[in-house]
Amino acid sequence: MSKEDNKGRKYETVYILRADLTDETTKKINDKVTEVLARFQGKLEELRDLGKRPLAYRIAKHTKGHYFQLNYNGGGQAVEELERHLRLSEDVVRFLTVREIQRRDIRVENPTPRPQEAIV
Repeated sequence: MSKEDNKGRKYETVYILRADLTDETTKKINDKVTEVLARFQGKLEELRDLGKRPLAYRIAKHTKGHYFQLNYNGGGQAVEELERHLRLSEDVVRFLTVREIQRRDIRVENPTPRPQEAIV
């Protein structure tokens, strides 16, 4: 696959920040995330604030987190740099990146018939 093919891939990253951060600190982190994407030719589609929620389990003494969802287009370098930035930040509790796949519409013209069940 060429570099050009990777640039159009869609990704979704969900990251959890510490719940005790100020709004100003949270904004700085989100601004840095969008800056990292822009530097590596990633195109931000949406940054959603999902709010503060309890964590499913305790992570490093944290029981609550502030969730954010980031949808963007970009190449592998943008994803690697974004994840590196999130990994280095002490304010990030967890993150997960997934690549969105495009579904193909597959139609079967003549499906093979199933064998009939025997009636006893």
